[in-house]
Amino acid sequence: MAIWTSRYSNKELAEHKEKYYCVGISIGTPKFPLGYVLEQQCYSLAPKGYMLKMEKDEYQEAYFRKLEGIGADKIIGMVMRFEEAAAQEDKELVLLCYEDIRNPEDWCHRTMFAQWYCEQTGEVIQELQDPTPPKGKRAKPQKNDNKEPAARMEAKREDDGYQQMSLFGMAGMTI
Repeated sequence: MAIWTSRYSNKELAEHKEKYYCVGISIGTPKFPLGYVLEQQCYSLAPKGYMLKMEKDEYQEAYFRKLEGIGADKIIGMVMRFEEAAAQEDKELVLLCYEDIRNPEDWCHRTMFAQWYCEQTGEVIQELQDPTPPKGKRAKPQKNDNKEPAARMEAKREDDGYQQMSLFGMAGMTI
């Protein structure tokens, strides 16, 4: 049986939910509907919160230190138990977190885990194919050098599908 990594919102998982045994390896679990069953959550393979502000190289070093602190034998044993549970249901194991890593500049601890695991065991863990097209990075908003009042500028803008609320515009409202 194969072991995969993926993101929680990969449509492949919902479209073929009978094929995959899904295990979260993120700090938290998704609050959005998945369309498949998240069988287990493994916080041991999740990064620590403080790591989230690090650059990639520093993050990887800290994450590998965390894994080494747990110990290769323990981690291999955990993964083997997940694999056995998946095999009992005739499914393939998928280790999940949030990031969409299909853009070359994006990265995630799950691929770092796959690299570390391969170094320990020789077993390659690949990223599960994602059928949806990757979203491009949103362009940063341009600085508004126009001196027109904001209300007039808002009226000129096309409706982009988003609405903004003002806390100050809600003054006097009872909630």
